[in-house]
Amino acid sequence: MKRVLLAILIAIVGLPTIANTSHFRFVDGNPRQNDQMRLILDVASLRLTKLLDVKLPDTLTVAIVETQQQFDSLAGGRIPDWGAGAAVPARDLILLRRPMMNQYPGSLADLLEHELAHIALHNRVNGKYVPRFIDEGFASWFAGEWTFTNITTVASAQLTRSLLPLQKIDDVNSFHEAQASLAYSQSYLVVFYIYQRFGELGFLDLLDAFASGKQVSDAFRIALGVSFWDFELNYRRFLASNYTVFTILSDTMGFWIILAVVAVIGYLMVRKRKKDALGRWKEEEKYESTDFDYTGSDDEPWKNPTDNEDSEDFSSRR
Repeated sequence: MKRVLLAILIAIVGLPTIANTSHFRFVDGNPRQNDQMRLILDVASLRLTKLLDVKLPDTLTVAIVETQQQFDSLAGGRIPDWGAGAAVPARDLILLRRPMMNQYPGSLADLLEHELAHIALHNRVNGKYVPRFIDEGFASWFAGEWTFTNITTVASAQLTRSLLPLQKIDDVNSFHEAQASLAYSQSYLVVFYIYQRFGELGFLDLLDAFASGKQVSDAFRIALGVSFWDFELNYRRFLASNYTVFTILSDTMGFWIILAVVAVIGYLMVRKRKKDALGRWKEEEKYESTDFDYTGSDDEPWKNPTDNEDSEDFSSRR
């Protein structure tokens, strides 16, 4: 689907326009795959330039690494083992880790768009601090990283009362993979909620507030007209209204998945019940059966002709 969209966008804006975007330099990697990645990044950079009203670096480096040590060294810090990529905005650098870059939950295109969005966002705020739930949320939202799995992750977290406080998401690199998945899902929905509730201009105003060095509470109050406390409270109400078990059931894919799970569980239960019943019947038959062998019994000597003959001979001799 993304390839089709890329082709349509190229047809609309034309290759000359795309040629004016950032130049991408690849370190290692397969030449053919590098050409594919360059096209994806060219189109994504054009979209980001217009969406954020930002200029991207003239040259961006895309480095493909093989080991955790290389990954950490180039990133300038410990990257979790579940990470497939990383952006280093201060160095205009995107890191991809093989083989995980080709096993990304969405696609390689999603991963590239996600990492490029980090660099664009940090350029938009002039390198100032942006809370991780905005940073990761925008990158995930821009890359379209939203699936049925994300819906079930958020719905399950609400059921178990394990939603993360938004500011705790700053520590996402220390999370285990399942908790990180929840953090990314919640972050995506933060940006989705801002765009839905406050519009594109509201989101850009928020970035401007961060660009001017405002802290989280002041940035939300100035840009969106609400305290951060009220924002998070309203955001949680938004989740409670839109991402529940009923959301899963109303999703076509979710309905069929749940139906399949219920069918399998039902089949296994019926099979177990039949197996248990068969076992009980065999036990009962063992104790209730009248099919005994009376051969040689003293009570019914007529059923043993050999014994009868012996008895008659004995009697005549007496």
